[in-house]
Amino acid sequence: MQPSTRTSIGFLLVGLLGVLVGAVIVACVPGKILNNGSTDQSYTASASAIHTTGDPDLEQRIIAAVKNAEPSVVLIKSTVHGVQQYPFMNDPFFRQFFGNQMPESRPYTQEGSGSGFVIKRDGDTAYVATNGHVVFKADKVEVLLANGRKVDAQVVGTDIQDDLAILKIRGNDLPPALPLGDSKQLQQGQFVLAIGEPIELQNSVSFGIVASVHRTGITASGQGLPAIHYPDMIQITTPINPGNSGGPLIDDTGHVVGINAVVDAGAQNIGFAIPMSNAQPILAEIQSGTYVAKTHPFIGVQLGLLTSQIRNYLSYGGKNGVVIGNVVPGSPADQVGLQAGDVIVQLNHQAVNKPEDVTNAVKNMKVGQKVALLVWRQGSLQPVDVTLGDENQFDVQQG
Repeated sequence: MQPSTRTSIGFLLVGLLGVLVGAVIVACVPGKILNNGSTDQSYTASASAIHTTGDPDLEQRIIAAVKNAEPSVVLIKSTVHGVQQYPFMNDPFFRQFFGNQMPESRPYTQEGSGSGFVIKRDGDTAYVATNGHVVFKADKVEVLLANGRKVDAQVVGTDIQDDLAILKIRGNDLPPALPLGDSKQLQQGQFVLAIGEPIELQNSVSFGIVASVHRTGITASGQGLPAIHYPDMIQITTPINPGNSGGPLIDDTGHVVGINAVVDAGAQNIGFAIPMSNAQPILAEIQSGTYVAKTHPFIGVQLGLLTSQIRNYLSYGGKNGVVIGNVVPGSPADQVGLQAGDVIVQLNHQAVNKPEDVTNAVKNMKVGQKVALLVWRQGSLQPVDVTLGDENQFDVQQG
């Protein structure tokens, strides 16, 4: 299992019980602004070496690439309204256990920001490419152009599994589309630049190299998002921060070779971008209206660890298992009668010790397949078969 990473838009730490089968929420924290005032001699020497021994025109190529690309890079601001839900809160059984400490559901407004770039221009209409997580379930989206002009945006479509989205904006004198490069030709060590709006610092540029191509096994998520599994990524040393999500990764000729998406939560200057050669066909389908969303296997329960307190309250003496905190109405779990307070002991005849054991197994299956569960309820074990549904068909609110 690969280490958890976080999306560069920077999401909040998810609570212990907020784990949704088929859409696991990975613990993530907002990025920190590093102190840029330090004078590290090794960095200074490294920069000097590149300038003196490399291509003498490199600096001018980079300046020209940024100058040409920057007007077409935008800041995206999104607003999501919903109801904060907590596992266990609707069940009298757990209400009795937690007493007055039980949190109530409440409306919330969540604002976020990210980056994007104009991928197609057609007269007074422009299409902006970005990450799917930047505008996921957003009620309102605004785009701030590089010249400071603000325009309302329409979400044409979102593919959250591939973390891609297309927005449409209208107006006079919109910026031109950026030229697309061939990410298949990228080589390890090649110079690349990220342009975006980290921490809403508009029109920011960072410089680095391709650390690796075809990096696999990257998984990221955040509050209110399903886990996103990236099958093929460009690893870069180019610094990217919360707010860079969706911005372009360009080469020194100004061509877009990737879309910045993820940073490693436990390291510095380890970032990942979606290869443009993979993203472009999907974005074209979204823009044209021919895109069909991928299915996402889903049971429909929220799970929690079996703490000693919950074990004692349930009188559960088993060695392993995870407790069901809530069941999504109408979901496959609801249809077969799973309830809050049930303990999942086995999945497909394999012992379950933590919520991730369930979510990782489900994500590797297909919609329509059956999952064989062994469930403990009030002192007895019983087998339960669940046919996986498609999460896209359910309005899932996560806490």
